[in-house]
Amino acid sequence: EQAKIRTESLTLHYPGAPEPALKAVSLDIPTNSVTAFIGPSGCGKSTFLRCLNRMNDFVEGTRISGHVLLDGADIYAPGVDATWLRRRVGMVFQRPNPFPFSIRENVEYGPKLLGERNRSRLAEITEKSLRAAGLWEEVKERLGERAASLSGGQQQRLCIAPAIAVEPEVLFMDEPTSALDPIATARVGELVRELKKDSTGLL
Repeated sequence: EQAKIRTESLTLHYPGAPEPALKAVSLDIPTNSVTAFIGPSGCGKSTFLRCLNRMNDFVEGTRISGHVLLDGADIYAPGVDATWLRRRVGMVFQRPNPFPFSIRENVEYGPKLLGERNRSRLAEITEKSLRAAGLWEEVKERLGERAASLSGGQQQRLCIAPAIAVEPEVLFMDEPTSALDPIATARVGELVRELKKDSTGLL
C-alpha cells in the first residue's frame, strides 16, 4: 500500500546555519495511522513537520532538497499550489494562535474559505468540531465572544477545532498538549484516536 506521506532524502538548510537542520530524512507515514516524533528540544521535530506542509516557505533563504510526496505527488514540484496542499493538510501549533475573531468565527473560517455558506451546516460543523476538541460544553453559550477571552488551555483546544473543521486528510500537531492540564490532555489523546479512522496524524 502506498504511504500517505513519504519523504526521500529530505534536507533543509536555514540561512546562515553551518549545518542542515534536517539531513537526508527518508520516511514513510502510513495512511490512517498516528505517528509520534520523540526527541530532545532542537532536534528538528517541528522543522520536519513544517516541511510537510510547506510552512518553511515563509522563512526567507531556506533551502530544501529531496522530496515530500503526498499520495505520491511531490508537494515541492513546480506549479504545486500551497493552498491546495493546506486544504488537505491541517496544522495545530505548540502555542495557541486563534484568529482575533469570535469563537464561532474561528471554527467557521476554514469551511467558509472552502465555500460553505449554509448557516445550519456551519452551525453543525462548529458544534461537531468543538465537541471533538473537548470544548463544546465550556463555550456553547459563548460562541459570539472573542477567542482571546478563553484561558490558555481553552485557546489551545480551540485551535484544534478549526483544524478538524475542514476534515483534512492529514493533521499535524506540534506538541499540542504542552500547555494543557491532564484532563484536557486526555481529551486530545481521545481525539487523536478518533481522527485515525478517517485521517493520518503526526505528533
